[in-house]
Amino acid sequence: MNELIDIPTALYNDEAVCFIADRYHTTPQKVMRCFLVQAGLVPDTEEEAIAFHLENNEIEILRGLTYCSHT
Repeated sequence: MNELIDIPTALYNDEAVCFIADRYHTTPQKVMRCFLVQAGLVPDTEEEAIAFHLENNEIEILRGLTYCSHT
């Protein structure tokens, strides 16, 4: 679980990621961080506490985007 997760920079500019970020009044980077925490891919640390919770459909959208970016 100490493995580094590399999020492609282009993903931060994706229309869906930006839409979700706007919805929560946050940055695309924080949306992706929240996704990684909620998906159980990285631990939630107190110093980087997430101030919002993604809905299931948003997680599925982001899961699809991250899967497509690695294939």
